[in-house]
Amino acid sequence: EFVADEGEAEAVATKLWEALHSAEGVNKEKKPDVVLLKNAVLMGGKEEEDAVAKLVDVKVDPMLKRRGGNAFACATQEEEPDVHSKAAMAKARLDAKAEAKRQAAKLEHERQMLAMEEELEEARRSVAMSRIAGDAAGEISVVESECFDLPNPGGGENLLEDANIRLVSGHRYGLIGRNGKGKSTLLRWIAARRVKGFPSLMSMHYVAQEIPLAAINEGLHPVDMVLKADIERELLLERQKKLEKDAMSEGSSHESALKLAEVVERLMAIDADGSEGRARAMLVSLGFSEELLSRPMKALSGGWRVRVALAAALFAKPDILLLDEPTNHLSIDGVLWLQRTLATSTVWKSRIVVVVSHDRMFLDAVCTDMLHISGIARRLTHHKGNYNEYEERRKEMQATYAKSAELREKRREKLLEYTRRQGRAYTLSGTIAAKMMRVKMIDKLDAEAEKEEDEFAFLEEDQELELSIKGGGLLPLPIARFYTVSFAYPDCKPLFQGVEMCIDAKSRVCLLGENGVGKTTLVKILMNLLEPTTGVVERDLGARIALVNQHHADQIDLNLTPLHWMHSQFPGDGSYQHEQELRKQLAQCGVTSELQTTRASCLSGGQRSRVALAAVSYTKPHLLIMDEPTNNLDIESVDALSQAVLNFDGGVVLVSHDQTFVSAVANEVWVLGGGVLKKEESFEAYRKKIMKQLKE
Repeated sequence: EFVADEGEAEAVATKLWEALHSAEGVNKEKKPDVVLLKNAVLMGGKEEEDAVAKLVDVKVDPMLKRRGGNAFACATQEEEPDVHSKAAMAKARLDAKAEAKRQAAKLEHERQMLAMEEELEEARRSVAMSRIAGDAAGEISVVESECFDLPNPGGGENLLEDANIRLVSGHRYGLIGRNGKGKSTLLRWIAARRVKGFPSLMSMHYVAQEIPLAAINEGLHPVDMVLKADIERELLLERQKKLEKDAMSEGSSHESALKLAEVVERLMAIDADGSEGRARAMLVSLGFSEELLSRPMKALSGGWRVRVALAAALFAKPDILLLDEPTNHLSIDGVLWLQRTLATSTVWKSRIVVVVSHDRMFLDAVCTDMLHISGIARRLTHHKGNYNEYEERRKEMQATYAKSAELREKRREKLLEYTRRQGRAYTLSGTIAAKMMRVKMIDKLDAEAEKEEDEFAFLEEDQELELSIKGGGLLPLPIARFYTVSFAYPDCKPLFQGVEMCIDAKSRVCLLGENGVGKTTLVKILMNLLEPTTGVVERDLGARIALVNQHHADQIDLNLTPLHWMHSQFPGDGSYQHEQELRKQLAQCGVTSELQTTRASCLSGGQRSRVALAAVSYTKPHLLIMDEPTNNLDIESVDALSQAVLNFDGGVVLVSHDQTFVSAVANEVWVLGGGVLKKEESFEAYRKKIMKQLKE
């Protein structure tokens, strides 16, 4: 209950206090030692804080106030906190320190990214000025850097050592490798020109996974940001304005008139007048509505800012385009548009593109070459062809090495057996020499084995541990059935109307649609977190529903080990048997016994994701709802998750833009848009329809 008057608020609080003490068995004379109001929000400043504290005769823990004031620890003034309170306070201090450290790291990362973007823009401006002046004649077709190291930003061993890279104009490179092995770091180093060999006269644009917003750009609109990226156009317009002003003044020279004519001719050549229309069309292709186009940058979410940065990079047409997971914030339609643009546009047939992506189908459609980072060998290798061709060659190489190892082992065993059998028979010098020769042959085989084992390990490192998510099994009734469901937020037009849908324990449903059309709202109605405006949803109230999204691993306490965190979520009876159950659950999700006792802060993002999935699996849900679950995963982890979902003994509803994941998992595809939820024939049929529309 919300009240505006302070006296009325005190009256309500008094009633609550009396109601609490009127319960049977409660000592009315003694106030509780500790009261914890979880998720209470401080609505004002110190005055409101003091009023609340006085009202219930408590003190506000200053430590919690430092953490942001989202809870009260309430204790009487006279009593010292007990052991449990001290432990809780100690844990809270550790949590606060960890959170402060994370926030400091985040701010430092944003500072570095902003500084890098400023450097990049300055470099692009320098290139544009040189080209306008005619100093950058001719095109550079090859960029090459040899014997460079790539340091680990977090310290420790280098990510790459004595690495070589050769990039050729007209080629589009897919940069692949396990998470944490240096893909994003390599892109940042190339963008910052810390990798030698990248000429200063080559323009470069880098689009990161997250885009910090500089204060100078907060008031700009998306179209303005895209136009701003074409620095050559901006400089020419500035020069045109200055020359026109000079031409109108007395004493303007014939030379100034000629320069103005040259600038106007250059602007016509790049179709400067049509730039705004092209920028707007590009943003619309990436999912922007007229309403979003009218917002300033500071009013856009991080995902939409990344789309603006992507549009700006494409609009600028740099010599080298660096994209780090560019599809993460796009819809399927946006992914297909970007895919076609990079693969078929004449612009990118004379430029260099390097892209990191976890979507196999995107890499297959876009890339002409693959660059693989090996975490074990700490080296960068080049492979011709798209991802599918790379994968086939890798499997062939694995088979070749395995066969070679098998033959070598058989030969070694024969030599050892012959030596053992004839061991005591060697008495003459000739036979001793023969024995020594066989020993040397065995040593040579061992040396070959060691060398090939390194190569084999390099090939095997990308293989992912299996993942198993336990389901609750089949149910006799549908989990949820929608009857002409519609939903509208207050004073807004309906997000969708007339939704008819049935979800059961065998469903494998994918929801597609642009951001903001209502997919998340529909999922919330399915989870009974929202009620429809009109229509009815029949639910099986006994069905357990679990949600997995791109941030599901963030719930894990980084100060705990996976095993301790599972204990905190599922205390059980504290028995040895219960602990073994938790260990087994973690193991089934690919969290090895060693990782189970490693602090979560030392685990990779993919490993923490597996821990979070183990918690989901432990509840054995009947319905698994997955909202963009692949965004922070690498290719191998996506494959493992796909297989786990296929084997899941329950229903699945997913929201995803990952073509490979959707194609592998979904047998029903529903598209939400224009207020209507429509069922498609299949995901492949929908892809073909969108690709056909893009060609028209």
